[in-house]
Amino acid sequence: MKIKTIQISGFRKILKATIHVEDDITVIAGANNSGKTSIVELFNYIFNANGRLCCDDFPVFESQRWCRAVFPHFKDQFTSGIDKEEMIANILGIMMPLENPESAILLHPIEVKIQVDYDPDNDDIRNFADYIMELDPDNSSFYFIYRFELDKDLLRKSLDSEYEKLRNRFDKLIGDADKDAEGIRIIEEMLILLYTSSCKDATYFSDKTYSNIVSMEPASFRALFNYHNIMAGRTLDDGNSDRARILSKSMIDIASQEDNWKTLIQSLPDKIKQSIEEEQIQQEVRKASVETLGQTIEQISKTNGGQAGHITIDMVVTDEAVQSLLKSITSAKYQVDDFFLRESSQGLGYSNLIFIHLQLEKYRKTIDPLLVNFFVIEEPEAHMHPQMQNIFSQYLFAYYSKEAAMQGFVTTHSHEVVRNIRISQLRVLRQVQPFECCLYDLHKFIDESIKPKQELKDLVEFYDGFYTINFPDIIFADKVILYEGDTERMLIKNVLLSDRFEALRNQYISFVQVGGAYAIKYKPILNYLNIKSLIITDLDFDTDSETEIDVLQSLSTNATINAFANEALKKPTPTVQELYSWKNDVKYVVMKNICLAFQGTNDHYARTLEEAMLAKQYNMSVLDTKTKEEWTGLRERDKLTFVIPQKVDPCSIRTIVQHTSKSKTDFMYSVILSKLVDVMLPDYIEEGLIWLAD
Repeated sequence: MKIKTIQISGFRKILKATIHVEDDITVIAGANNSGKTSIVELFNYIFNANGRLCCDDFPVFESQRWCRAVFPHFKDQFTSGIDKEEMIANILGIMMPLENPESAILLHPIEVKIQVDYDPDNDDIRNFADYIMELDPDNSSFYFIYRFELDKDLLRKSLDSEYEKLRNRFDKLIGDADKDAEGIRIIEEMLILLYTSSCKDATYFSDKTYSNIVSMEPASFRALFNYHNIMAGRTLDDGNSDRARILSKSMIDIASQEDNWKTLIQSLPDKIKQSIEEEQIQQEVRKASVETLGQTIEQISKTNGGQAGHITIDMVVTDEAVQSLLKSITSAKYQVDDFFLRESSQGLGYSNLIFIHLQLEKYRKTIDPLLVNFFVIEEPEAHMHPQMQNIFSQYLFAYYSKEAAMQGFVTTHSHEVVRNIRISQLRVLRQVQPFECCLYDLHKFIDESIKPKQELKDLVEFYDGFYTINFPDIIFADKVILYEGDTERMLIKNVLLSDRFEALRNQYISFVQVGGAYAIKYKPILNYLNIKSLIITDLDFDTDSETEIDVLQSLSTNATINAFANEALKKPTPTVQELYSWKNDVKYVVMKNICLAFQGTNDHYARTLEEAMLAKQYNMSVLDTKTKEEWTGLRERDKLTFVIPQKVDPCSIRTIVQHTSKSKTDFMYSVILSKLVDVMLPDYIEEGLIWLAD
């Protein structure tokens, strides 16, 4: 049996998310503060009853909305002068009215819907049989709902217990809300705490629509799942002391699950006890401690009629005590040649790797075919350098794939972990608002986002080919800049160092090098992930265009520009004149969340980056000419590196750039070293960066 989908709603920043779960391993990737840990903590609570949900687990905006909606009603009741019982009854009637329940003032419950699929031919569903709701013989799924929802009886008790505290607070309120904003805020916090303390776990099984529901005990629900996880905050030795011996204890835990473990140690308690008796340790302890208490006990017994009795000791050696003893005396060692090193000697990364493996082995021995078995590892890359992350993630995913009965979740913010999975295994969490995260399912993207099928097939092949190169950077980025060559990257990196782009520099910008023929292929994934992206590309019209008329009538050979233009202008091959007009009309060429930056009228008929930079520096059209002597003087004055042709005099910027084509990097280095980056920044790139920074 395997989990098919998990639908989460109303939990912290995750207002609504559907996770389609892979049969083997599902990876949830995201930057810090994107919601990965929230999902793991929710799983820990739902499936393991680990901790208790609290007021901070409701979405911030929802909590605020509820507080502001309910505050006036509480204020009216507490200042009306009515007695306690009547006031509680009134508040219950306002919040949870029997008539017109649609007018109730409630928070949406934290809700998780779970679909579990089974194989009718191979799976034993005896533990699940009582929860069948679908009568369709072709339906082989069970459906469950978990909710953290308000309970009316608990609310009544909470109002009763918090009555005096709330009354005192309302009595101290000043009539002017602006002058007593702090007092109102404190009461609102008390109200949300009261609400949360009045909520309870509720679990149900249902039909596939999740509308026809039947209540079940939370303990019965949790008993259907064999769940375990390793959290990122796990404790490992970090120093010279091995007193914790995490690895050693984990090894004993694994060994204790072997079939022959009990046979091996069943006689050990008696042997230990016999040794204690032979060495007369028990007698010595009695003599040294108990017998010295004899006179004291005798005196005390006189105060209660001589009923104190005598104190003695006995040593009870149980199996649990033996296992605890073995854990305390076992120490894992690393043997390097003839040297034996302690656990802490190899550093946290290596110890972390082994610890995760031991936990997986321990869990594997508990797999039960009658249950849903799934395991969660939070950020396995902790304490590991990139190469170790890469190798271990390969091993980890191979390990999961070998155990058919086990499903796994792995959360990560590691590029190396993401590089080692299939794109269909990836679920991306991104923060889209200050208190809202969205989950993007790339399996769903591959299956549903693009038609016809041949187009999808071609795109998937492209993504697979460049997955390990560009995808991890895109996934974790706040914003993306796609550019054509190294010179663009050098220029942009230096431009971002200026004060005017400080805000943009402080964001996580992913730089993706991709030619104009292929940038368009990233459009579907960038739109799906809703990442604000800037594509910087060259107009690339006919190089033989030597006059303004020739330029304006030329066609761009840039596939990305033509694809965007076709979508916006309904012209597959627009002229340069039409592209200029398009840019001038809209200011920013933006399609959904992507801005396309290419040379425009302000770039003096430039068709490449280098042409646009020289045109701006010398305030001239790329078609205009200067003599060799003039170009030589300008080159020496500005300390720039570019090639002046010997046989062409006079010559244009376009001619110079063509002769400098093999030393573009040298040209860009000279711009940077001469501190001319800001001065020579082309308008089309500046406009794109301003849009991206907004």
